[in-house]
Amino acid sequence: MLAISLRKSEEINVARLTYVLAAVFALIGPALFLRTINLTEWGMLPAELGFALWFVSPFILVALAVRSEKFSSIGALIATTLAGLFGAWFYAELTFHFTTKSDAQDAIAMLFVAAYQHAIIVLTLGLSLIVGWLQARQK
Repeated sequence: MLAISLRKSEEINVARLTYVLAAVFALIGPALFLRTINLTEWGMLPAELGFALWFVSPFILVALAVRSEKFSSIGALIATTLAGLFGAWFYAELTFHFTTKSDAQDAIAMLFVAAYQHAIIVLTLGLSLIVGWLQARQK
């Protein structure tokens, strides 16, 4: 009985850590995007808000996966970490150009980073779902 309650509390702590990491990583894309947009044109505001939501959407997907309890909390934590670090590096690279030169397609490249984050999250969560199913099947 004690082992079950400890396991449940560990699961809750991993879920909380996943939520915190997802929130931190979700803010990086829109924050760096705000640095590059022109806020003087009010007509572009709906499109810019849409882009900001697109940058946050991979981590909303993770939060929904953790909340559904069908996916492993550890798998969601791994997915959040991989996608977040990938996104943080590329958003920073596209904004500050550590190893590349400034290009006219930087803004378009920023949009694709979120697509790659979605792919990383879906593949990682899918893999963790398959591993969990195989482990449950062996018992």
